[in-house]
Amino acid sequence: MSEINAINILEKALNANHLHHAILLYGKSTIPLENVAREMASKLLKKSCHNHPDLFELRPEGKMRQIKIGKIEGEPEQNTMRKLLIDLRKTSALGEHKVAIIYEADRMNIHTANAFLKTLEEPTDKTTIFMLTTRPYDLLDTIKSRCIALRVDCPEEEIENPLWQTWIDDYKAWQKALMGGIGKEIKLQDAMMNCYGLLARFECIIEEILEENTSVDSTKEENLEEEMIEAIKTGERKAIRKRLFADIEKACVACALGGNGVPSVKISRVVEALEKASGLTELNMPDTIALEYFMLSSLRIWTR
Repeated sequence: MSEINAINILEKALNANHLHHAILLYGKSTIPLENVAREMASKLLKKSCHNHPDLFELRPEGKMRQIKIGKIEGEPEQNTMRKLLIDLRKTSALGEHKVAIIYEADRMNIHTANAFLKTLEEPTDKTTIFMLTTRPYDLLDTIKSRCIALRVDCPEEEIENPLWQTWIDDYKAWQKALMGGIGKEIKLQDAMMNCYGLLARFECIIEEILEENTSVDSTKEENLEEEMIEAIKTGERKAIRKRLFADIEKACVACALGGNGVPSVKISRVVEALEKASGLTELNMPDTIALEYFMLSSLRIWTR
């Protein structure tokens, strides 16, 4: 369902005093999930949730992109599950509702998930928890069974960056040359040079698009720790990367279908290679290295 429909459903439940304490929002893109969660957080808190003392957020961080459980002893670390659970047990700062948003909830390991389960089973009063994920199948069944799940999607938005549109056009030209045959349409050394030229430009373009679309402005940075800022930017990079890879998939399929006598098995293999590359990025492989794997795989597929 759309963002608006999801918000309307949740708002009706809230007005009827039937809103569940744990809500799992899932879909293909993180952006609509975050929009719904933050809109409902503002309604529950009765004012903008931005910098609200009763809004608690938890994100994956670090090289492994995990939601950390945190130390058992001493002062609880920021952006850890133990810190979140302590905050939720405290009295509301403004005497009203408390809201938690867990971004990329599928990034909880077994220890973090088990620590979280007790709160799901015995929620504190006037507390609502939103869990956001694009990979609901990676969540423990014991967690999913204790939530109300809503799928939230939105129409795919085109990336309007002109450098990206030029990159896609050049990628299509590169693939068409490969389809024409090495030694016929393009020399092997030229195909390799063009491949690495596209890879170098991709890294610059994704950084520029991220800069244009970041939600972390200078005002927010003053109130956030460095690790949290990095976690937010990494999540945004992940969402942008998925849109870029989706554009590449459309381009390679459209290009292949426009060719004469192109074996469908090769088209399938190219798409499979891109899906594998996308999966590798979910396992924390850098974007450019995953794309390099895909493009070299494409070169082998089209030239055999």
